[in-house]
Amino acid sequence: MAQDYDNMGKNLWTDHAEDLSKFVLDVDDVEVLEHLDTEQQTIIAKRTDITKRIRINNQEAILHVELQLRESTDKPMWARNAQYQGYLVGKYQMPVYSNVIYFHPNAGRNDLGGYAYKQNGYEYVNRYKVIRLIAIEGQAILEKQAPGLLPFTPLMKPPAGMDLERWLQQCVDATRSTPVDQRTQADLLCAISLFGSIVHNPLFFEQRIPEGLMQESKFYQLLCEKLSERYTRETTIENTLALLERRFAVDAVRALVPALQSITDSQKLKQLHLEAAEVQNIEAFAQMLNE
Repeated sequence: MAQDYDNMGKNLWTDHAEDLSKFVLDVDDVEVLEHLDTEQQTIIAKRTDITKRIRINNQEAILHVELQLRESTDKPMWARNAQYQGYLVGKYQMPVYSNVIYFHPNAGRNDLGGYAYKQNGYEYVNRYKVIRLIAIEGQAILEKQAPGLLPFTPLMKPPAGMDLERWLQQCVDATRSTPVDQRTQADLLCAISLFGSIVHNPLFFEQRIPEGLMQESKFYQLLCEKLSERYTRETTIENTLALLERRFAVDAVRALVPALQSITDSQKLKQLHLEAAEVQNIEAFAQMLNE
């Protein structure tokens, strides 16, 4: 599921690069010169989310942005960022403006935005900007009238004294009235529904955004397909476990849940489901999981 938010954010950065770059840098004099594809980098374990070559105040630099739904779990964000920045500085030999955007209101509260040490005659400093959407005044963003920022407004701080439902309605209304073509508006509405549902009831957006309009978005069909695939996968896993539990000890079956859930190949999952009805013992099924 987190990958959906990541992909949507990257797509918005493709379509609305200047809106979002100005927001992150908090500077109006920004020109996006080039998208830098980091997919082929082998020196780092994971490609960076957003990497752009920009011109800011008449000086060229690299803009680097990581999109985080929740906390970084595989390794601390400061360690990941040191890895990314080190690579980008070395490759492009120009300043790197690095940022981390946290979507969920509870995420990033303990991110200090860097790592540094000074000992035994050696010194190292790594700094990056931490942007927690919940800390941003949402009304000020709406007033910017920058279409690329609208999908993130439901995750921002509402005006003082305004109830949440009214704020969310204001965010949707602003998106529906933004002066863009219908296809772009559909993309923005699809995005605001996806991001807003991180913390708010998805029904709120479903009831206020016509599905017919959403279907015009280039993101909509892709999201529907992914949801269908995810539902099919989860159903297959549940049915496989149910079959095994009817035939073997529940504790032994439950011990295999992590391995079964780690399988991403849908064809292998279907085959395992068939084998669950015929396998002679749980040990043989466990062996199939590792093949």
